Amino acid sequence: MNLLQILLVLYLAAGVVYAGYVLTKRSFSIFMLPINIVGGPILAVYFFIKYYFKKDAGPASIRHKDILKGKGAAFFDLDGTIWDSDLLWVEAIEKVAKDNGLGSIDIRSTYTPGTELVKIWRVLQAYNGFKMPAKKNFHILAKETEAKLIEHIKSSEDITLIEGFQDIAFFLKEEKGLKLALVTNSGKEVAEAVAQKTGVAYMFDLILTGSEVSKKKPSPKIFLKAARKLHVSPKNVLVFEDSLSGSKAAQRAGMDQIIIWRSDIPQAEYRGNIYGFFPDFEGLDKMISVPSRERVLEGIKQFRESSGISTTPEEQ
Repeated sequence: MNLLQILLVLYLAAGVVYAGYVLTKRSFSIFMLPINIVGGPILAVYFFIKYYFKKDAGPASIRHKDILKGKGAAFFDLDGTIWDSDLLWVEAIEKVAKDNGLGSIDIRSTYTPGTELVKIWRVLQAYNGFKMPAKKNFHILAKETEAKLIEHIKSSEDITLIEGFQDIAFFLKEEKGLKLALVTNSGKEVAEAVAQKTGVAYMFDLILTGSEVSKKKPSPKIFLKAARKLHVSPKNVLVFEDSLSGSKAAQRAGMDQIIIWRSDIPQAEYRGNIYGFFPDFEGLDKMISVPSRERVLEGIKQFRESSGISTTPEEQ
């Protein structure tokens, strides 16, 4: 064997190892096996360079300064942030797949919150290996998925928002005087249907959707456009997000973040200046209105009380 043949054998062996590793993490179709074997080593090298040679290696930096100091606006994502919609999106995709004769395809193994629908359908086709329906493409399937979700929204008696959202929105807008924007990758019709059905449309000074920008999150364009429309500097915006794509978009836009963390995505995967990870908005109005020094002292006090250590007069 010459050197080139040896290198090819070693490369394919690495691909088999990578495919075996992926298989231990989740199931995938036989269609994906050759793709993982051939492309796996390249992907492994990419992540190695990304996390060990670039500055993207570290997790998000948790901020401890006063959260609202200098802030002029707060941007809220829709899906997964103020509205727990992931299961509804999955069900809408399943209905579209069934209507188009695609059968029972595996959606949940590849579904990633915050990803635009066209990309979700591309991944589903690659993962499941189904044949595209006649006269259909990924953009048409995405439109049909949105239509299914809008149909569900309009027929539902009640659309429940994430706990505490209305309290935090009222606090930021009425008590702190911040401008509020709903900034989402979802289409305009979806965002407006949810906002009107839940009665929160009046809370927002701006609703900006993925239908109105050339590039969606993780591109920062939608956040930067919202900032321009509200006449605020990106550094003076606080973003509430849940997804990795939304967090990355906020980081690229130079905006601070609070993550509504309701998934199994590791916190270390998020990027940017993040004040904290919270399961919902309950009590956030009180937390973010407290100056940094008081939050630190309260944390020390709680730790000492749980450890049986008496507090000093300054911390009481």
